[in-house]
Amino acid sequence: MSLKTESKKVVVLILKGNIDIEDMLALKGIVTSFVEKENFYFILDFSGVDHINVSGIEYLNERKDRTRTLGGDLKIIGANDYVKNLFIYAGYWGEFEFFQKEEEAIRSFENLI
Repeated sequence: MSLKTESKKVVVLILKGNIDIEDMLALKGIVTSFVEKENFYFILDFSGVDHINVSGIEYLNERKDRTRTLGGDLKIIGANDYVKNLFIYAGYWGEFEFFQKEEEAIRSFENLI
């Protein structure tokens, strides 16, 4: 997992490979640490993700709910159809906004920032 910041307000986390439950717990911790620093806008780049443990999607949903409570949001970019289907299987389809490109996701924050 790597990190880049698009602006002072949007944090982009780049995920790669097979994301297991430990990775999701680590991601939850990373998002939490940014929230504690008053960063509430996140983009998760799934373009390099081959598989995600469906149990871990619950942790991701918890962080999304927390950021929304604070006026922010968590968006997903670059997810392939297989990964999107895992969100459906886990029962979280419709809970997240999916975008193909980073620029689209950043624009979607404009009404929040």
